[in-house]
Amino acid sequence: MNTSKKVETLDEISSHIKKKIEPICQDWVIKGIINDENQIRFSENQIDIKKNWKDIKIDLFMSEKRRTIEMTLYDLRLSSIDDTLTNCEKLLKSAEKNRFYRNLPHGPLNYNHKINKSIFDEKVGELNNDAVKYVEKATEACLAQGAKRVAGSFFFGVSSLFLETSERITGEYQKSNLNFRIRAFAEDMYATGEGLTISTHLNKGFDPIAAGEEAGRICHQAIGGKKGKPGTYNIIIYPKVSTEIQAPTAALAMNEYIRKMGLSWLAGRKKGDKIGNENITIWDDGTKEYGLATRPFDDEGASSKKTLLINEGVINQFFTNTSLSKRDENSTGNAGITIPTPTNIVFKPGDCSLEELMEISEKPTLLISSTWYTRYQSFAPPGVFSSLPKDGMFLIKKRGKILEPIRELRINSDHFHMIKNLLALGKENKQVTTWLNPSNSTVYAPFMLIEDVKMTTGTK
Repeated sequence: MNTSKKVETLDEISSHIKKKIEPICQDWVIKGIINDENQIRFSENQIDIKKNWKDIKIDLFMSEKRRTIEMTLYDLRLSSIDDTLTNCEKLLKSAEKNRFYRNLPHGPLNYNHKINKSIFDEKVGELNNDAVKYVEKATEACLAQGAKRVAGSFFFGVSSLFLETSERITGEYQKSNLNFRIRAFAEDMYATGEGLTISTHLNKGFDPIAAGEEAGRICHQAIGGKKGKPGTYNIIIYPKVSTEIQAPTAALAMNEYIRKMGLSWLAGRKKGDKIGNENITIWDDGTKEYGLATRPFDDEGASSKKTLLINEGVINQFFTNTSLSKRDENSTGNAGITIPTPTNIVFKPGDCSLEELMEISEKPTLLISSTWYTRYQSFAPPGVFSSLPKDGMFLIKKRGKILEPIRELRINSDHFHMIKNLLALGKENKQVTTWLNPSNSTVYAPFMLIEDVKMTTGTK
């Protein structure tokens, strides 16, 4: 079935659902989604799998007297939908009231339609065999840097979304996505590197060759690494490491729902409180050009916004949806209807190159290219966690003229320390996201220099 036929079918199904739910609930949201996704997976320097899958689904929210239901419908046969809605009517009468739910935003609303152009590139939907060329060229670039084996994945596709609510809000948009990740391996099994590039447009910040070169270069430099000595170091982190150890303060701890649930290390903090170094300024920006999480409106239909969260180390705003915003405030455009969700977490960059960051760090300093297995000892203040560097990690010597590869060290710190001890930032942001990302968001981050971080080892 072609896309236009699917849209027509989805409109018909949506109309059917609307007729069924209007008599049984006061507030409702119907969101229809059509996905056309592709994956190329490669290993041992060659492509293993090429896949394409298409799906069509409807996300449904219903509320009656503050009793709420959320669900996703994959079986779109009308008989199946009718059976589901019959059960929903029973649940709306018996469920406990949702104390966090208040109402949906009132329409009609005007959206910034310029956003639509920055998140949809029709060429992405027409890649076909050209996608293979991106993988091949990135692999060649990686091997040329000294890697012996290459693996990774390339996800790309397009989606269409429409939304209608009980408050006279309607909207629709199309979106494309590109997510390319490549890993490099040397004969030394512990010497690895990773590069990534993501965007919504093929010609706007999407560069698989550069990602391949970065992965290969890190891998080659990591050959012959020795076990590091535990102790306190300054660290310089690559942009993607921020998704694990810097972005969670904005993307998790500043979520009003997470705070109310007692799972935020900013519990008890309020607007105007200083929590970090003056170097740190962060936005949640649902309008960011070419951002994977950019969209004209959120799941309630509220307009996406650029929200200043932390301004020079001071709390400026927690992000919310309509129900969790205070009486004198509006939604920040971050619904999930029940749980607000971050969009693009954007750090204000600094004025240093990577070389300059290495030069100005006066204490023993580690350059960390990647982390994973970030684990929390507690979400209570100050948010104690540990995180394991997984690819090339280097002891910086002679102000960056020598990078000595080391291994088997783990970051042990807390989020207050990370944002209070941020000494300097790189001058360029990079759009990044990682599959184990605890902040669960797209992040725009530069290189960061952080002072006095405890590094431990698990063995003697």
